[in-house]
Amino acid sequence: MKTCYAKKVRTFFFALFALMASFASAQGNIHAPGEGGVFTQNRLALMKTYAEEADIGNNPWMMDLYNDMRTKMGRLGEDVNLTLEDIDGTIYLDESFQLGGLYQNGVAFKRMYMRFDAYNDEVELKESPDSEITRSMVKNEEYSCSINGDEFLYMQYTDDKGATAKGYLSPLVKGGGEYVLYEKRIKVFKEGKPAKTSLDKGFPHRFLDKVEYYVSVNGGVPVYMRAKKSEVLEVFSDEDQKKVKQFIKDRHINLGDNMGLMNLFAYANTL
Repeated sequence: MKTCYAKKVRTFFFALFALMASFASAQGNIHAPGEGGVFTQNRLALMKTYAEEADIGNNPWMMDLYNDMRTKMGRLGEDVNLTLEDIDGTIYLDESFQLGGLYQNGVAFKRMYMRFDAYNDEVELKESPDSEITRSMVKNEEYSCSINGDEFLYMQYTDDKGATAKGYLSPLVKGGGEYVLYEKRIKVFKEGKPAKTSLDKGFPHRFLDKVEYYVSVNGGVPVYMRAKKSEVLEVFSDEDQKKVKQFIKDRHINLGDNMGLMNLFAYANTL
C-alpha cells in the first residue's frame, strides 16, 4: 500500500511539473492568431482539471491537494493575462451549485451541491454551498447524478463521426419503450476577433451553447442523430416510419426543438 501511495504522489508531481512547463512554453504565443492561442479545450482544462493522469481515485488527501493545484494553475493563468473571466459566457450550464442527488448503479446514496461543466464534460461537487473545496465526480458508468431534475449519465455512445466515445448524456424520453432519446449539452469556445480599424467590428472570446442528440434503440449504444427529418426517420423501424412521418405532418412537429423531438419519440414508443 505504501509503495502504491508513494507512486501516486510521485506521479502527481511529475504531472504538476508538466503542467507548469506547458504554461511556461505557451507564454510567448498564447495569442497566436488562427489557432485559439491557449484557449484550446485541452489547455483551458489545465486551469481547472484534477489531472486524471495521476489516477487519484477517491483518495481525499490527493483530492484536496489537486484543489490547491487548481488554484495555483489559475494564478499562473493570471500571470499570462489568461483567466476564464477573459471570455464572455460561462463553461457551466448554471454557475451556481444546486442541491442534487448522486446515484450508484441507479440507487441514490448521497445529496451534494453540484453544477455541470459543459465545456470539460464533468460534474463538480461541493458538500455545502459555502464550501471552499470543489471536487469532480468520478467518471465511471456506475455513477450518475440529478441536478434540478436533469439526469447526467456517464456512458458510451457513438459520436457524429461514428467513433466510440464516453461522456455525459441526459435522457429526454425513456420509460421502457423501444427508443430512448438523449441530449448532450456542450459549451463551444469561439475565438474572438479584434477590430483591425475603427470601422471594423470585433468580438470577444466567448462560449456558445450547443446541443447534440443521441438515440438508443432496444437498449443499444446511443448513436448520434442530427435533428433533420430524413435522419430522424432513419432511426425508426420500417413499420414505424410511415406512422411517425404522418405524426410529424399532423402535429406540425418542429424537429429543431427539444419539445418537438420529445413528443415524437414519446409517440414512437407507443407504436
